[in-house]
Amino acid sequence: MANTIRVYSEDPDDILATGNYGAGALSRVQWCATETGVFADVGTVVLVTATRAYTIYHTTGTATTWYRTRYENSGGTQASDWSPVFQVGGEEAGYLCSLADVRQRIVGLAASDTSPDEDLAEFIRAVSEQILAYTGREFVGTPAAVTRTFDVSGTTVTLWIPGGVRSVTTLGLASGDQPDTAGTYTTTTSYYLRPLPHERSAGWPATRVETGSGVYFSPGRSTVQIVGTFGWAEVPPTIGRIAADAVVAMYGALSSGSTGRITTDPGTGSLRFLRYIPKEDRELLDSYRDIVVL
Repeated sequence: MANTIRVYSEDPDDILATGNYGAGALSRVQWCATETGVFADVGTVVLVTATRAYTIYHTTGTATTWYRTRYENSGGTQASDWSPVFQVGGEEAGYLCSLADVRQRIVGLAASDTSPDEDLAEFIRAVSEQILAYTGREFVGTPAAVTRTFDVSGTTVTLWIPGGVRSVTTLGLASGDQPDTAGTYTTTTSYYLRPLPHERSAGWPATRVETGSGVYFSPGRSTVQIVGTFGWAEVPPTIGRIAADAVVAMYGALSSGSTGRITTDPGTGSLRFLRYIPKEDRELLDSYRDIVVL
């Protein structure tokens, strides 16, 4: 497959200014098969005055490829720090909806007009963060197996994973506190993902891991280590649609000069979705938030 990498510059004119990176400044993109490995160049894009969105294609990229970017001057003698590493996965690029999804919903936006793309990307990130926080579900799942550790409050046979778990490659157990990384674990094959697929709500991953007879999760910090895939295999269509509609509403508010936002209720600390997400969509989000899974 090929990956489409979106590169955004909040203020390209500042980057291009004399005394900063100057005329001919560029953004370099690098890739790596792992999050912490050795990165290699994908390519560069030359920044243009007043243009805040750019595209680079990585023809050999996959859903698990990692990327990073940085600014450089034209001679390569001056460079910024590297950005945090990121993955682009499918067209959603690790978020709840894609730039293409949003652009298709904006009436009158020409395909050649990329001027709002940086704002739209910012809104996509914000809406994704808010919906994920509100529901407590991991709708953007890990594209490949990762290693995670879990705290356990008491001896039990059930480890709840509200964000969801799709598969377990290795389950490691410890009888006492372990460091968050490089702990010592004893692996077991006596475990089960529950609910069973036919018992789950449509599209859901498992939400708990249960041990077999005579095997227990012990209380402590990071006493469980799981190598596996977590979250949803793909963003649920309903969630993607809600996110895209909210981004379009945010863009409409920006265009009209409105100042409505997703905010936090000062009394309860809970998130309040204002006019960007209508009541019927909030109820759909609540169904993911409150659903009882067997």
